[in-house]
Amino acid sequence: MIRRLFQRKKPSILSPLFLHFLNSSLDVIPRDEKWYVEAITHRSKKSFDQQGKDNERLEFLGDAFISLVVAHYLLLKFPNKSEGELTQLRAKVVSRNNLNKIAEKLQLENHIDYQKSKNTYKSLLGNCLEALFGAILLDQGYEKAKSSFIEKVLNSVVDINQVIIENRDYKSELLMTFQKKNQKIEFKVEKLSADNNKIEFIARVFSEGVMLGEGVGSSKKEAEREACKKALTSS
Repeated sequence: MIRRLFQRKKPSILSPLFLHFLNSSLDVIPRDEKWYVEAITHRSKKSFDQQGKDNERLEFLGDAFISLVVAHYLLLKFPNKSEGELTQLRAKVVSRNNLNKIAEKLQLENHIDYQKSKNTYKSLLGNCLEALFGAILLDQGYEKAKSSFIEKVLNSVVDINQVIIENRDYKSELLMTFQKKNQKIEFKVEKLSADNNKIEFIARVFSEGVMLGEGVGSSKKEAEREACKKALTSS
């Protein structure tokens, strides 16, 4: 008993900055720190120093975990949405692009151990976020990992209403609106000349010779979406 009282606490293998991040940003106090070391170790670092494990296995686990938690969260939050609508929403929330944005807002890159080079790792942030929640799941259990993701990510960082707006299928809505009127719509898309090698497209949507809306985007799909959005909001 006395010996235990005077035993020194084992020094942490995690940096004080990362420990503070886990506690303040995710409400997590690590138990088994090895999972967190693995979670923030990118494969580029492993290949550079040939030691330890990278975070790809934890990324695999975190990917499945986040998808499940988001599905459950959306099911409860939107009781009147159809299966198809919920599937589209979940896909948007767990998309690589959105996970990258979440990790960026959390400033996760400050804690990732990777070999910096001229190569850009497009999915570095999102993959590490998945790996980190894979680590939390193994270290803290499902309920704690779920509450951390819901409270510290979904309720604090993700704007679900904005995701819904971004996920709205304006083209399908416009098609259905005019089908009910037995009217057809057609698109005309042109490629714009732009500076700095940036390609842009302009789309116009017509019905019976009347232009309903016009939109510009970096792809034909994006330009058509903007044109349909304007057509719906102006009608």
